[in-house]
Amino acid sequence: MISVTETAAEKINNSLSQQDMDGKALRLGVFVGGCSGGYQYALGPDKMNDNDTEVEANGLKFVVNSEDIEKIKGTEIDYVVTEMGEGFRINNPNPAPEGKKGECGCGSESSCC
Repeated sequence: MISVTETAAEKINNSLSQQDMDGKALRLGVFVGGCSGGYQYALGPDKMNDNDTEVEANGLKFVVNSEDIEKIKGTEIDYVVTEMGEGFRINNPNPAPEGKKGECGCGSESSCC
């Protein structure tokens, strides 16, 4: 379903060990991007809901909204360090929705994004 590199798993485990995870799970959120389309992601502690699916990768358990499962099949979570900085990179092989000129993924009719 998804994979997590060793480096990303280490960073996630270090972060989780510093947080109160009682009653929470690690959520991978998937959202349609702004006017240009594509996906945006959120990764962090959250409560598991009835409409969530649990996914395991590299010893980590994630919860994902069941409606988003098809969007993340084959996705790899990595942690990269570059000259510009460091952080998580989501490598998703699935086609992302394309934006439409003058229409924002957030529903706004203005050019706020």
